[in-house]
Amino acid sequence: MHIHKRSEEDELSRVPIFAGLGPKERSKIRSMMSGANVEAGQVLVQQGTYGHEFFVIQSGTAKVERDGELVAEIGPGNFQGEISLLDGGLRTATVTATSPMALLIASHQEFTSLLDKAPIIARQMLPALVARLRSLAEHPHND
Repeated sequence: MHIHKRSEEDELSRVPIFAGLGPKERSKIRSMMSGANVEAGQVLVQQGTYGHEFFVIQSGTAKVERDGELVAEIGPGNFQGEISLLDGGLRTATVTATSPMALLIASHQEFTSLLDKAPIIARQMLPALVARLRSLAEHPHND
């Protein structure tokens, strides 16, 4: 069992937003997040709905679509769900598993706590967040 836990903490060190954290911080982070496995084809995030969780991909791949158009393919180390958790707004894209996936998931409260306990995570999220916001500005939602 200890080996399994250590392996999970080592996996976190390979996730870019957690890479700058020390072992103690990674252990705290891991204890705050739930693990989940999903099958190919499962919708993880639905555009236009309210978001209640943030997730990090440990393994597997997913496609990101906005208004039915493919905007990205994501895999291990990528994260989704932070925009709607930060502003309380609607999801900006639909994310669907394209293979079986292993995820780490944090609820809104856990996500906020993560950012409070490890501000480095917020700093490491900023470049990806800015890129997503720029993409939204360049390709606004067409109703």
